[in-house]
Amino acid sequence: MRDEDKTKEQLLCELKELRKRIVELETGEEETRGKSEAEREVYKLNEELEKRIAERTRQLDAINEMLKKLSEREAALQESEERYRTLVENVNIGVYRVTAGAPGRFVQVNPAIVKMFGYDSIDEFMLVPVAQTYQDPEKMLKFGRKIERFGVVKDEELRLQKKDGTPIWASATARAQYDADGRIKWIDGVIEDISERKQAEEALCKAKEEAEAANRAKSDFLASMSHEIRTPMHAILGMAELLSETPLTPEQHKYVEVFKNAGENLLSVINDILDLSKVEAGQLELENVDFDLAEIVEKAGEVLAIRAHGKGLELACHILSDVPVDLVGDPIRLRQILLNLVGNAVKFTEQGEIVLAVRTHDPQAFVRENAEVVELLFSVSDTGIGIPKEKIDMIFEKFTQVDSSTTRKYGGTGLGLSISKRLVELMGGRIWISSESGKGTRVFFTARFGIQKEHKKRADLRDVKIKGLHALIVDDNATNRMILREILSGWGVLGAEAEDGETAIAEMKRAKGSGIPYDLILLDYVMPFLDGCGVAERMKEEQLVEGATIVMLTSDLGRGDPVRFQELGIAGYLTKPVKRAELKDGILAAVGKAKAAVGEPSAPVVPEAHAPLRILLAEDSEDNRLLLLSYLKKMPYQIDTAENGAVAVEKFKAGKYDLVLMDIQMPLMDGYAATREIRKWEREKSVPETPIIALTAYAYKEDRQKSFDAGCNGHLIKPIKKADLLEAIKEYTGGMRE
Repeated sequence: MRDEDKTKEQLLCELKELRKRIVELETGEEETRGKSEAEREVYKLNEELEKRIAERTRQLDAINEMLKKLSEREAALQESEERYRTLVENVNIGVYRVTAGAPGRFVQVNPAIVKMFGYDSIDEFMLVPVAQTYQDPEKMLKFGRKIERFGVVKDEELRLQKKDGTPIWASATARAQYDADGRIKWIDGVIEDISERKQAEEALCKAKEEAEAANRAKSDFLASMSHEIRTPMHAILGMAELLSETPLTPEQHKYVEVFKNAGENLLSVINDILDLSKVEAGQLELENVDFDLAEIVEKAGEVLAIRAHGKGLELACHILSDVPVDLVGDPIRLRQILLNLVGNAVKFTEQGEIVLAVRTHDPQAFVRENAEVVELLFSVSDTGIGIPKEKIDMIFEKFTQVDSSTTRKYGGTGLGLSISKRLVELMGGRIWISSESGKGTRVFFTARFGIQKEHKKRADLRDVKIKGLHALIVDDNATNRMILREILSGWGVLGAEAEDGETAIAEMKRAKGSGIPYDLILLDYVMPFLDGCGVAERMKEEQLVEGATIVMLTSDLGRGDPVRFQELGIAGYLTKPVKRAELKDGILAAVGKAKAAVGEPSAPVVPEAHAPLRILLAEDSEDNRLLLLSYLKKMPYQIDTAENGAVAVEKFKAGKYDLVLMDIQMPLMDGYAATREIRKWEREKSVPETPIIALTAYAYKEDRQKSFDAGCNGHLIKPIKKADLLEAIKEYTGGMRE
C-alpha cells in the first residue's frame, strides 16, 4: 500500500505544477499570443497524465491480483501440509525420514512406525540409531547402497526387529532427496509390516509341500495297489484263458466267461483310477508318435463289436474320405477315449445302432495349413436311453452317473468320461454331448494331431485292379450301406444298395436283364424276413449270380455255417464292423484278383528246421511261472526258469539264450538291476545283446521308460494275454525257430 501512496503523491505534484503554469500563462504578457498554444500543451499533458494514471492503475491491479494468489497459495499449502501431516500421522504404514550415510538417524517419523517397532513414543524412537532396527546389518548396508545407486528402491523385503528383539518382516520403499550440489541430503521412505503375509506364504509353502508329499504317497500307493492286484489277476485271467482252450461243456464255458469278464472289469476300474490320479497330479504326458488312425478306430470298434452284437446292436465305424490317416500323436490315449465312449454307448443302448464317425473339424483350415496339422471331429452316436438335458453338465464329473438307478442297472464307476475329458483337453480339444432322455446320445470331441510328412505319397496299386467293378450292397441298416458305399466309391467301385433280400433279388434280375450284371455282392447275414443265406439260395435257384461273387457280412466269427456257405456259392465272409483293408482284400479275393479266398487265412510259411528257441524266464511268483510256462508249453521253445534276478543273471552267463522274459519286481535283485548286469556282461564279453522283455504289474508310462533305460527291449503289462506274449516273442526274435 505504501507504493500506491507514493504514486498518488507524485501525480498530485505534477498536477499542481501544471495548474501553476496555466495561471502564469493566463496573467502574463503572453496571455493573448500563447493562449492557444497553452491550451494545446495543457490538453497534451492532461492526456499523458491520464495514460500514466491508467497504466499505474493496471500495475496496481496486477500487484493486487498477485498478492491475492500468493495469499491463496499460502493458504492451500498450509491446508495441504495439514492434510499430509494428518495422513502421515494416521496412516497404518510407517513413514520416516533419515539422514544419509552412517550413522543414520531418524529425522522425522509417524506414530505408525513407532508402534510397528514397539516403542512408547516418537521422542523415544527418534533417539534409536537406524542400524538398531535391522536384524542383519549387512542387509542394511546393501539397502543403502541400492538407494545411492538408483535414487529410489521399491518394495524391498527386509528382516527387521522390534524394541524387544522380536523379528518382523517389512516391505520398504525409499527415495533419496538431494541438495543443490547433488549430494544426498536425507532419505524419505515408507515401510509396511508384512509379517502376517510372510507367515501365510510360509504356511502355504508348507501346505504345498505336504500336499505334494501326500500326492506322491497316493501315487506310490496306487502304483503298489496296481502291482499287488495285477500280479494275482495275471494268474487268474491267464488260467481262465487257458481253461477256455480246453474241452468244456456249455455251462462250464459260461462260468469261465463270467470270471474272465469280471476280471477284465476289475482291471478297467484299476486303470481308470490310476489314470485319474495321474491327470489330477499333472503327471500324465501324451506321446508324440506316428500312427494309423484307421487302425486305431477300427480296432476300437473290433474290441467292442462282440459286446454290441451280443445285444443285437449294429456297430459301425465311419472315417470320411477327406480325413488323413497317417497322423502323429498319442494313439494309446486316443484308443482309450474311443473305447470309453463307444463302451458307454454299448452299455446304455438296448436296441438300434452305434456309429463311431471321424471327420475333419474344419476342412478349409486343413487345406490352408498344407497338411502339417489337422483338427479332427470324432462323434459316437447311439440310439440308447439318452440323458436328460439338466443332467448333461454333470456327466463329465468323476464318480458320477445320471442317477443311482442307472448305476445299479448298468454298473460302472463314472470315471470313464471324466478321464476322457481330461485326455481330450491334453490333445488340444474339447468334448460335449447332445442328448435327450429316451432319444439317444451323441458325444462329440475334437483333437489336434500332426500329419506325417509322407502321408500324401501313400498309395495302393491294388486300387487300379478294383476300379470300375460293379457291387451290390445288401444290408437292412442304412448306416452300414452308406459307409460301405462311400468306401467303395473312394476306390472307384460302382456301388448300388438294397435294403432287404427281396429288393436285392429284384435288383439282380434288373441288372442281369440290362446286360450289366454285378461283379460282387456284399450280403448282410442277419436281415428281417429273408436273411443272407435265404437271399443267396434264391439267387442261386434263379441263376442270378453267374459271374458274380458273394461275400457275407457277419456280426461275429461264430455265426454262419461254413458248409452251407460253400453250398450256396458264398466265397467267404467279413466280420462287422468291416475294416477298410479287409474289405479291399476281400473284394480282390472275391473277384479272383488275390491268391487267398475271402475269410480264409493265408497259408503259413513253413520254416526251416531249427533247434528250439531258448528262453530264460525270470519270475518270482510260482503261480505266474506256471501260467507263463502253460502259455508256452505247446510252442517249440526250450525254457529255463529263475526265481529272482540274481539267479537269472547267473543262468544267463552260464547258458546261451535267444530271449529273456524278465519280471521287474523280484527279491534279492529286481528286474532292472538284473537287466543292467546282463547288459554290462554282454559289453564286457563283446557279444550281441539278447532281447529282454520286461514283465511288470506297473502300468505307468514312466515305468515303461524305466524298463527301456535299464536295457529292456520290450515291456508287457500284467495281466499278460497269451496272444500278446506270443506276439512279443515273435517280434523280438524275428519269428525264428517257431
